[in-house]
Amino acid sequence: MSSSTSPEQHLELYRSMVLTRGVETAIERSHRAGRIAGSFHSSLGQESAAAGVCLALRPSDAVTSNHRGHGHALAKGVTADAVIAELYKKTHGTSGGRGASMHLHDRSVGFYGETAIVGGGVPWAAGVGWAKRRRGTDDIAVTFGGDGAAANGVVPETLRMAKFWESPCLFVCENNGWAHSMPVERIFGPPGSIAAMARGMGIRSEFVDGRDVTAVFEVATELIAHARTGQPAFLEIAVYRVRAHSINDADYLYRSKTDGQDWLDENDPIAASRQQLMAEMPERVEEVEREVAEIVRLAVERAEAGVHPEPADAFTTVYATEGLEWNGYAEVR
Repeated sequence: MSSSTSPEQHLELYRSMVLTRGVETAIERSHRAGRIAGSFHSSLGQESAAAGVCLALRPSDAVTSNHRGHGHALAKGVTADAVIAELYKKTHGTSGGRGASMHLHDRSVGFYGETAIVGGGVPWAAGVGWAKRRRGTDDIAVTFGGDGAAANGVVPETLRMAKFWESPCLFVCENNGWAHSMPVERIFGPPGSIAAMARGMGIRSEFVDGRDVTAVFEVATELIAHARTGQPAFLEIAVYRVRAHSINDADYLYRSKTDGQDWLDENDPIAASRQQLMAEMPERVEEVEREVAEIVRLAVERAEAGVHPEPADAFTTVYATEGLEWNGYAEVR
């Protein structure tokens, strides 16, 4: 583990990772019990990316995410209660029970939302960062995407525009080894190649091993400070997709059934942090674990008891101002 992260910061990073894993494993159990329907993309094993980046942010900074974004939402401050309720499609969820897994959204904590479109959240963040600079603040935007997103044209296009417009945005690529069923090495090459691509565009870029959450936090802190000067930055984090692409994906058709668990047994970032923290503050670690377990338990309990939205709720909390018309369309403000 790196040495410049304080024990208190490391404990907070650990708490964030444990919360994400607790929420996502609870969601998996509910799915398999038939309590939740629809798609679900787990970030199990990747928790260090969300925790390490988001702890370095301010509440006023913005984050956009992708289809595998539960950890990003939680690390930015969205409550476990709101995340789990949204997947249960209950009214106290982040989007009122109407968005489910891939459309978590809570601007009150700076989480500008997920999108199911691969790479779709990248230009959002560049635009938000640019707007924040235009308003005279040094707040930034962060976008999380995967290695699959980096292969989409919108990513290099947005990087070029962010560089040209001096948008204070941190682009985070969670390289989890798989673009669905395609090994990342066949697209980009070895880990670090995606950061090298961004570096070749004149953007400050770094690569970090996601097995060490404190290393992620320290590199992210440096890049975030750089972005606050009015320049984009890029961070590639080597993680691994332990679970299938989605909960219904037969991933064993293109990799062995034990592949993900084998990696986790040897490389789990949560286990690595726990081992170090238990040697330094065992009581605090166990306190965090009990606290998180209770938070998740209560969130599931409340989601089970919650109510589903009514059809009429589809017309509430939409991005339009009633009564303002322009060429037959509502003016959006």
